[in-house]
Amino acid sequence: MGLTHFIKGFKLLAAPGIRLWVIIPLLLNLALFVGLTLYAMQQFEDLMGWMLNYLPSWLEFIAWLFRILFGLLLAICYAYTFTLIGNLIASPFYGLLANAVYIKLSGKEDEAPLTFKTASVIAWQAFVREVQKMAYFLPRLVGVLLICLILSFIPLINFAVPAIAFLWGAWSLALQYLDYPADINCVNFKTVRQRAGRVKALSLSFGSIVLLGSSIPLLNLLVMPAAVAGATSLWLEQFKDK
Repeated sequence: MGLTHFIKGFKLLAAPGIRLWVIIPLLLNLALFVGLTLYAMQQFEDLMGWMLNYLPSWLEFIAWLFRILFGLLLAICYAYTFTLIGNLIASPFYGLLANAVYIKLSGKEDEAPLTFKTASVIAWQAFVREVQKMAYFLPRLVGVLLICLILSFIPLINFAVPAIAFLWGAWSLALQYLDYPADINCVNFKTVRQRAGRVKALSLSFGSIVLLGSSIPLLNLLVMPAAVAGATSLWLEQFKDK
């Protein structure tokens, strides 16, 4: 199950040889978290104010339903956006984190220690790969958001909007984190998508846990490195030889 590997990822964060690659991106994402959270709260209030202005007075009593609906949608968007930006900033360190976890779990700890040159190659490769993934994710994210925006104005159907956003977020985050161990094994992103698609339920279960955790303030700072470690464990067990 995806939850099992996610929990395992959390447990690995404090392991020797791994925690260094957790602390550095943690500090970077802490600064990002403060700024993005304040911005998201402001945007939510502005959005609600704009929408409620279009409600006729006799429907004002359902304003709380709109707050719940759009609160859920914004929480999902916030979680995904925070993760997307955080991963871009911290991707060099997450590449090294995935490498450290991979070595530990595959029993190759007796190999030659990581050199600065090797670490630089892994870090740069992870950053380049992250930019390439954004080229895949961003157009699709815009499409999903447009669909959700249109559906949100259709009575009854609008209640499906959070579910649509959630499924897209879960799927994309599963691909996002599985790509770190895939990169170490020189497996391209297209192949990652194909392998994840063969066991979609497992991929979605892992991505769902990550997305839920990413929507919880403060906890989300640890969710991203835990997701990298958990995805590496999941890759070794389920995806490496598919």
